[in-house]
Amino acid sequence: MKLILLFPFLYLRDVVLGALRVARDVFTPRPRLDPVILRVPVSLTSPTKRFLLANLISMTPGTVTVAEEDDGATLVVHSLYGGKNPDALVREIRENYQNFLARLP
Repeated sequence: MKLILLFPFLYLRDVVLGALRVARDVFTPRPRLDPVILRVPVSLTSPTKRFLLANLISMTPGTVTVAEEDDGATLVVHSLYGGKNPDALVREIRENYQNFLARLP
């Protein structure tokens, strides 16, 4: 129950930080873009939860879910940032969003 109440604030933090990062790159002459296409392994079996995960990723500025592969076992995600350390970004998505959705009934 505590996680359900806390998650919106954690997600809002990610959205605000992502928006500030993208805005900085829009207004600076030398953007710090480091685009990457990621394949994020998904352990969620429910199509609804996978849909929610894909939308949480896409609503975060700087990332968008492009496709679902392997019957939902993998999400293809494009990120404006993360090319230097794509594994960390995959880990962040799984820890912050997928684990929350997995705990929902």
